Amino acid sequence: MKSNQKRIRIGFFENFKGENSVLISVDIHGLLELEKIFLKLSKNLTDFNFDKLKLLDNKYRINLKAFSDNENIGLLKTIHENYEWRVTKEKWGEFREKLTAMYRLGSGGHHYLDSDSKANNDLQVILSWDEYDIDFWNKTKNE
Repeated sequence: MKSNQKRIRIGFFENFKGENSVLISVDIHGLLELEKIFLKLSKNLTDFNFDKLKLLDNKYRINLKAFSDNENIGLLKTIHENYEWRVTKEKWGEFREKLTAMYRLGSGGHHYLDSDSKANNDLQVILSWDEYDIDFWNKTKNE
């Protein structure tokens, strides 16, 4: 991967891995940046706009905002192609632990960041490390 390329790509995909999904694709640098954000959301940060990610590839992104909520609602599509990801501080902590475990193992892979929403009407979230290269994103963007 070229050093000037961004390392976090986010997209919505219909019927991806069995259901409508948001894929967050990262390299190790993107994984570490997200780990820090998830940690902050599990502590005292009430919301975060993913547009503020330093390593976000603006060509492959969605309008996504995360909230530390009182219940696990999950990731929902709102109006005008915007997405809100609402889970508890505890759930953000679980997500952060999954990211930490990934890089401690030292290899790529993916995790499903499930909200365990009671309504079960949220989108599936897949965090993938080094599984989807730029060719995948270019192909899916142009379909």
